[in-house]
Amino acid sequence: MASRSFQFLRECVHKFGVGRGTGVFIYALFADETSPALAALRHTITALFSCCFKCACPFLWQPHFRSNADRAYNRQGVSNVGTDASVDTVTTAAADTAAGTWELVSMTYNGMTVGKEDLEEMGTAMTLDLLEDGVLMLANADTEMVFERPGSVAAVTAPDEEEGEQTASSTAASVEDSWTVVPLASAQALVPYSCTEFSMNIPEGWSVKSSAMYTGMFHAIHVFDPENPVNQIFFMLKMEPLFSDENSRAMMALSSDLFGKYPILTNVSTQGVFEIFPQFADAMNATADYADIQTPYIADFSVTESFESTQGMSSVAISPSILRADFTQNGTTGEGMFTADVVPFAMGTGMGYYSVYNLTVLSAEKGIFQDWQPTLNKVLSSLNYTPEFQSFAMSQSNQAASTSQSLSQSASEMSDSIMSSWENRNRSQDIMSQKQSDATLGYERIVDTETGNIYKIDNGFTDWYDGSRYKSITDDQYTDSVEAVIHWK
Repeated sequence: MASRSFQFLRECVHKFGVGRGTGVFIYALFADETSPALAALRHTITALFSCCFKCACPFLWQPHFRSNADRAYNRQGVSNVGTDASVDTVTTAAADTAAGTWELVSMTYNGMTVGKEDLEEMGTAMTLDLLEDGVLMLANADTEMVFERPGSVAAVTAPDEEEGEQTASSTAASVEDSWTVVPLASAQALVPYSCTEFSMNIPEGWSVKSSAMYTGMFHAIHVFDPENPVNQIFFMLKMEPLFSDENSRAMMALSSDLFGKYPILTNVSTQGVFEIFPQFADAMNATADYADIQTPYIADFSVTESFESTQGMSSVAISPSILRADFTQNGTTGEGMFTADVVPFAMGTGMGYYSVYNLTVLSAEKGIFQDWQPTLNKVLSSLNYTPEFQSFAMSQSNQAASTSQSLSQSASEMSDSIMSSWENRNRSQDIMSQKQSDATLGYERIVDTETGNIYKIDNGFTDWYDGSRYKSITDDQYTDSVEAVIHWK
């Protein structure tokens, strides 16, 4: 369809050209070369148009230019169009351009747009021969004509009026064609795992080690990435004994040499348990019932944040808390969330000791824990002990039965508490740390506005991408998990 704003296109018989000493030439051919409208429209067309080349032009015109080098331009009116007379201002095309013939693909006048198909129906043709590559525009304040070089990589054909604006999704699709997307392991779907004692969902490819059913209330589970074992979950229903002093340990060792391997807990608290964790791991690995679960050697434990604990045995525990901490494990620096409830037993008898309930470790390599934390939490919350195991474990002793009404509920409560603590953490340090990591590795972060997913992408993407689907993230979003790494270079 053609609006009245373009009636002159049907009637115009005029050929007009803009001569350039540098070889720039504009030529327009309209349908009816014999129309008497020539004289009336000569000055109209002269006043309407001027050549514009890619530049620091008004921002509303910028989307029409797709070129990779700035060009000189002039937007002054062209006089004596189609004659040998001089031009007001001479524009010199840059030396690095390539010759090409351009075709008219859309026109806009006072906000009304006619696309390529309508122009063809009107019998209107216009070409622009210019030393340039990409998309060019012939325009003034009221009217603009967009040209593209047929076959040009940079060319973007303007859509017809009835097709509307080019959608963000189609623009994104063309951008994504050149992407290499590397999904993060932390974003993968979980797969089911089950055995006689329990079932849970775990990351695909991870290993599961656990003690036998007869360990009952002292059952332990270790789920970890065999390629990077610091990415892990360790959960133990109950662990004992931890001694208050050397005399107590010596007395207990008289009944079994194994007791002599268990550590003394001088800092009676959740933090104290993890500060002596290497000694605990040595004792566990020296015990036949736990030798195969590969208890992690969590060393150099350093608390970065502490949160109140109100779940599990916290009501009778000494200094219970949920901790965020850094540590090392076999030479790898890790970060994680930790909790354990320390409960005294028979203190003052000379045979007293501490029991530790719901000992929980969720950890990953330093720098990627925030990506792993939601997944690790899902794994822990999916832990479900079988009825047979629960019946056996809770029948071992009256104490065990009175302190654990539901073993599966214990894991779920720990998961909820850890997630709540994680969500209430101090995020400022995370933001700074993630920004530093991106700068070191050469990434920036973008969010998909359609899905909300966040990605790391090769630095520089937002310098040239002008679509609307992908946006740079805000500072607050640096604390959200990342779905994948994208390479576009």
